[in-house]
Amino acid sequence: MNRYVFYNFMLVSFINLMLYVPHILIQYRYTGAVSSIVIGILIGTILVYLYTSAMARFPGKGLPEILKLYNPKWLVSIMMFFLAIMWWFATTVVVVAYAVLINRFFNPDANTIVILIMLVLACGYAATRSTLSVMFVVEIGLIINAPIILFVLFKAVRSTQLSWDAIHIVANYVTAMPTLSCIAAASFIFTGYINLSLFNRLLPPNFRFKFRFIYPLFGAMILLITFFVPIGFHGTEGVAQYIYVWSLTADSLLMQYGFIERVLFLFLIVYLNLTLVYTMSGWHQAMEFVKSSFPSYKPEIDSPQTPVSNYVIVGIFALLSVLYLVMTNEKINMQITSYWLIVRLFVEIGTVIWVFVLSRKGAKAA
Repeated sequence: MNRYVFYNFMLVSFINLMLYVPHILIQYRYTGAVSSIVIGILIGTILVYLYTSAMARFPGKGLPEILKLYNPKWLVSIMMFFLAIMWWFATTVVVVAYAVLINRFFNPDANTIVILIMLVLACGYAATRSTLSVMFVVEIGLIINAPIILFVLFKAVRSTQLSWDAIHIVANYVTAMPTLSCIAAASFIFTGYINLSLFNRLLPPNFRFKFRFIYPLFGAMILLITFFVPIGFHGTEGVAQYIYVWSLTADSLLMQYGFIERVLFLFLIVYLNLTLVYTMSGWHQAMEFVKSSFPSYKPEIDSPQTPVSNYVIVGIFALLSVLYLVMTNEKINMQITSYWLIVRLFVEIGTVIWVFVLSRKGAKAA
């Protein structure tokens, strides 16, 4: 079962390439990004260890059930609605950005709204399935796509086009004071652990988290590659000209393997799969948080029939996502995402401390 925990961590670590995180860090490459990455790794590691330790004391229970054990139901309902909004936005900003990417790189003549509607219909239907089914889809999606992503990252690091001098120049700015925006962006790499808020329901009694040292090592490796590799390809100044910096970085790579020459198309197809999986997982969790605030709600990990409420809630998510695309543009989306990353950081810290305190209280009561 430990692999299911790592799947969620890996999924979010990979998806950060689509969430403007590299662009935000690169904008501050001379003014605190490097030191913020160090602090972000430290914060992420602490949160991972605290949350996994706390959730291990509540096997088979999600965050709603844990909070209801010790807090008033009205307070838990407010918290669940707020977390549902956070989870919905986390995935919506990714699927909206990918709809724009498809329009930009695959078919400029296509209507972005039509593309997004097709994506949200696929994600929405998958999100209405049971928690166990969603976890299986996440597993299959990562087994298929993760090796390709790791291969592309490996090729990028080993490429002769990579300028280590440019990387060294930026790394020398490690003494610049960190910024809150960069710390929030850097720590997002580690935020996959928070999906235990729902998927902890799948863990059996007496479950123990193993090999937790892998999480900070893997997260730090992906974060450093995410930040430094584009600088090595595009230079210390040229790298700041791109919003979707990793799409252009992938397009800088060439492979001589039969029909695969431009890595960009392989990269975008793989990230289409991950975007669908990530959005499905995020909407499913947001849906369960909304349902957990209903008085008659009983958590089920593998319900035989799909409740009508699933379709209603996810349908609202899909509609709001389309409206978000209509009402925003890339510049506004970037600004909102930057603010959301900061809010997310404080919400996660508060949630982790809250659950950790409750786990200590439960241990003393036992």
